[in-house]
Amino acid sequence: MINRRNFLSHAGAVSLAGIAATLASVKEVQAADYKALVVVFLSGGFDGNNVLVPMDAAYNDYAKARPSLALPKDSLVRLSGSHIGHQFGLSPANRSFANLFEQKRMAVIANAGALVQPTTMTQLRNNAVKLPPFLGSHTEQEQWVQGWMGDEDTSGWGGRAMDAMPADMKGFQPLVAMARDYTAVVGNRTALSLANSSSGSRWGNAELSDPASVVRQRVEWASRLQSGNVYDSEFSRSLQAAYKDTVQFALGQSYGTAPVGVFADAQIGRDLRYLARNLAYAKQAGARRQIYLVQDGGYDTHTDQMSTSAANPGLELNIGEVTNSLVAFDNSIQAYGMNNDVITVVMSEFGRTLDPASGGGSDHAWGNHWFAMGGPVKGGVIYGNTFPTLQTAGVDDASLYKPYRGQWIPQFSSDQFMADLVGWLGLTPAQALAVMPNLANFPSKTIGYI
Repeated sequence: MINRRNFLSHAGAVSLAGIAATLASVKEVQAADYKALVVVFLSGGFDGNNVLVPMDAAYNDYAKARPSLALPKDSLVRLSGSHIGHQFGLSPANRSFANLFEQKRMAVIANAGALVQPTTMTQLRNNAVKLPPFLGSHTEQEQWVQGWMGDEDTSGWGGRAMDAMPADMKGFQPLVAMARDYTAVVGNRTALSLANSSSGSRWGNAELSDPASVVRQRVEWASRLQSGNVYDSEFSRSLQAAYKDTVQFALGQSYGTAPVGVFADAQIGRDLRYLARNLAYAKQAGARRQIYLVQDGGYDTHTDQMSTSAANPGLELNIGEVTNSLVAFDNSIQAYGMNNDVITVVMSEFGRTLDPASGGGSDHAWGNHWFAMGGPVKGGVIYGNTFPTLQTAGVDDASLYKPYRGQWIPQFSSDQFMADLVGWLGLTPAQALAVMPNLANFPSKTIGYI
């Protein structure tokens, strides 16, 4: 005859086993519903005119307009098919992107940028349209395309998108910045984590990836201190948040196998290699939705844009490192079994003038060509209705001041570009409008590349 104590003991064992199985099942469901967006922001305004080049008769306009910057036609990497009325090639520095394009893993969004509403040349010339503030200014335009809402609300589109998510979707590092300027991932109610691929897993003598480390235990104890003093409490809260994030990032770098592929021996390569492994860890740790912002600089090429010196790298060297590292990142994501879980986009605050600058470079312009890559992307397509006529003072030259130098009114706004992404993350069209109110001004709310 079983007694009460034995019965309760047996019942408890069964319950614990059942709970463990249930928790494991929940974790599997969460992992199956994981999505991460990676935004690679090329600060300074990269020269899209030398990244995506028409290879038909329009190449002659391109070569004539920028004699000191034009890439030889036979050096361009041809993309298959005809798109928005042209055949195109990519810069030789973007050769590995061409492979992704042919695999339909990458799409090009032609001539996107900062807009408040659809804008025509006539409206622009007649001052009959509202424009983003401080066009051509690095800081303001970078903030604008990252979703800045003005001094009253300094959050970005990614932060507000996460604010709109239910709590169970954002329990593990929902917003992560590997950048100096990270408006896009600033929310009003969602925590932001700061990552650094050079930080390692140590805080002084504390090995944060080792729970048995006595010094780590002391740091953890300090992070739990409470105080009635508001300043001490805020210090303790900040220390605790930084400690927990650093522990998770340290664990991420020891998780599973190393990323595959050849990442550039540059900051962008180190950041993307670090990030690939962290994504794999985050998924198994229970993350549901994440947005990462990675920043790379050096694209404000007013002078020496064609330089091949490692001491003074020009556009080709810099963007080649980005392209090769992104392809290695994509290979790693596939190797981790996350092909349908991750989308990566490449953008910048603006493009550059078609007309060369006096120092062998190019100056600030407006619309630029952006990229999207990953399993969920409808790749092998250059998205757009038209492509700018590559002539200074031509029909598409929207230069705000004379002499006209070749600047393009974006055909897609940064909000439309982002609307595809927040929809994929799970927001409804109504939520997307709340996150990016200027979408209401555009008949087409999305571009359709996902």
